Amino acid sequence: MIQKKQNAIAGNKNIDTIIGEGIVFENVMLKGSGVIRVEGKLSGTIDINGHIVLGETGDIKGEINADSALFAGRYQGNLNIRGTLHMTATAILTGKIEVGKLIIDEGAKLNGTCNVTSGENGGPAVSDDAPEAAEGAL
Repeated sequence: MIQKKQNAIAGNKNIDTIIGEGIVFENVMLKGSGVIRVEGKLSGTIDINGHIVLGETGDIKGEINADSALFAGRYQGNLNIRGTLHMTATAILTGKIEVGKLIIDEGAKLNGTCNVTSGENGGPAVSDDAPEAAEGAL
């Protein structure tokens, strides 16, 4: 189930694309802009000029390049977030991670390597507003 959303969800930033629970995408390449929410399973590459929300039931394996992210589910692979990555208590990340800013809630699990670039040359290159805006969408 992929849905286009026109209205804000829970009073937060618009979510443009939802990959629903029970949906499986294998070996995909997603490119675009906006906000994407993943509740299902996805393997492949996500390259988005925008924000990604990985819900508690979401499971992604592959590579992600995005402006910011809010993770509550499972992720395995190479992750490049230009701004803020916020991991909630249920998030499990495994792999190579490069972020501008990292927020880890108690209980979240991070396995692998992590490079936080904020503070280098004046901090992150993009706005940090989106993770907080999308947080209520979990």
